[in-house]
Amino acid sequence: MLNKKPKVLFFSTTSYVEPIQESISKKFNILEELATIKIFAYRAGEANGHPGSSIFHLFKRPNNRFTRYIKTVFITLFTMRSHFSKADIVVIQDPVLAGFVLLSFKGLNNKPKLVVESHGDFIETITLEKNLLFPRFYKFILKKIASYSLNKANCIRVISSSTRYQVESFVKNKPIVKFPAWIDLENYLNTKHNPSDAIVLFLGGITERKNPLLILRSLSYIKSKCIFKLYIVGPHLNNTYLELLKEYIRNNNLEERVVIKEEVGQKEVIDYLSKSSLLVLPSKSEGLGRVILEAQAVGCPVLVSDAGGMKDLIEHKKTGFIFKNEDLIDLGDNIEFILKNNEIVNDITQSGKENVIEFYKSNSFLNGYKQIFEKV
Repeated sequence: MLNKKPKVLFFSTTSYVEPIQESISKKFNILEELATIKIFAYRAGEANGHPGSSIFHLFKRPNNRFTRYIKTVFITLFTMRSHFSKADIVVIQDPVLAGFVLLSFKGLNNKPKLVVESHGDFIETITLEKNLLFPRFYKFILKKIASYSLNKANCIRVISSSTRYQVESFVKNKPIVKFPAWIDLENYLNTKHNPSDAIVLFLGGITERKNPLLILRSLSYIKSKCIFKLYIVGPHLNNTYLELLKEYIRNNNLEERVVIKEEVGQKEVIDYLSKSSLLVLPSKSEGLGRVILEAQAVGCPVLVSDAGGMKDLIEHKKTGFIFKNEDLIDLGDNIEFILKNNEIVNDITQSGKENVIEFYKSNSFLNGYKQIFEKV
């Protein structure tokens, strides 16, 4: 199919802000070396036009979750059919959404090849991020849909060893290509790490899956051994969980030690990483964790749980630090070690940065999609 550029359509429930960020435009501009690209997704906020040579088609994103589900199904089954029929390859970022895309394919005279991607745990994530009335029922349905779409796919893309393991529990003898999610590290690599105080940073959605509560508990465990301030920065995706964090802070008199912030843009993320002594990701489940690469590119030490694909990016005490998932004592001991051993930690962090530079030079994103397009 690479004798001529294939027409590739990316369809997802991702929300983009207009004008499209330069790093996002760069991602699809790179892929235009291989294919003619169209992107269909949601738009957050009002339409303002967008730069770049890639063609974005953005639907207004409903704020209400249930309305968004209904709109997504309608768009997939009806609005997108004519667009699917004009594509050579359709790339879907989620195995569950891909199940509805396959229903939309039915009856098309020109059915495109289907690439299904897995960027994380597509079964457990929703129950860890949302307050569901019937979580077991949801999981049962999600498994059925994912099994159907993965077995019908022409090729599957995964981003880590953990996402590959989950996919392989659903399918046999399907072509699977593994490479990390897109990340533009240029601005991060050009930033100097210059922490001013003992600041521990959490970056990510404030949900049970991301597990920032565990850092608060570790703060209580080691607060008599070392002094640091904790910044929890990210979108407030689950208000019930957010209130749980605030209650814990009040009950343990941590108001002066903890700051909770809303989601910020790339410039602010880089600023937080440059000023922090440590980034901690205590996730219960994680596809890969691109913020790990961002932190390493800046030169900020990284401590992650051994859950999911995060350990693919870290060698313990060689390029970063890993603690046992949900182990409060192991987390606390690692934080204490990192904050008290600057010279050792700096050497480890420098090794992590060198690895990121090599990854950035490898062009794995472009080469990964080239491999996919060749396989289908």
